[in-house]
Amino acid sequence: MLYLLFLFITLLQRVNTSECVCTTVQCPIQGENNIIMGNGNADMTYVYELHNNHEVVTSAYVIITPDSLNNGTKTTDCTRKYSRMLEDDGAQSCDAGHILANSLGGYGNEPLNIFPQNATINEGIFSQFEGRIYSCMKSGANKGYLKWIFTYENTGKTMPYKVFYSAEFDKGNCTEISAEFPN
Repeated sequence: MLYLLFLFITLLQRVNTSECVCTTVQCPIQGENNIIMGNGNADMTYVYELHNNHEVVTSAYVIITPDSLNNGTKTTDCTRKYSRMLEDDGAQSCDAGHILANSLGGYGNEPLNIFPQNATINEGIFSQFEGRIYSCMKSGANKGYLKWIFTYENTGKTMPYKVFYSAEFDKGNCTEISAEFPN
């Protein structure tokens, strides 16, 4: 009987061995994680895997509508701490980057929607790309299909070194845009 109890406890520890500094909201777990943002106007699916005892995002997919726009939230102390916990370059200067931008309906108070992002990239070319998506949605698109792929140097790293971001639209003046960003 003790052996079975030991085996059960060992399995539980393997399922979730990471820490999450945010305790009042959902924290990532290995595998698929889902959240609905903007009163149901942005349905997000995130995929997380374990790197160095922390869940890290490897990909994300969302469908947004024009009603998603301007319905996001800013980051919080908790999500900024969460992001810095994952920053493994030693600088402790990253932004708590929204996966789905605040302006596109992404929640900054949810660790699921946050990754450690180089501040210069976040506030520069990444933000400009998000502005293009915003403009495409404003141009008459009914839906935007956004996808992210996060690449890490190895499974010991918890901060991605590059992010591929693509968007497709139905209707409006845009069809598809994509870019790869360093981090």
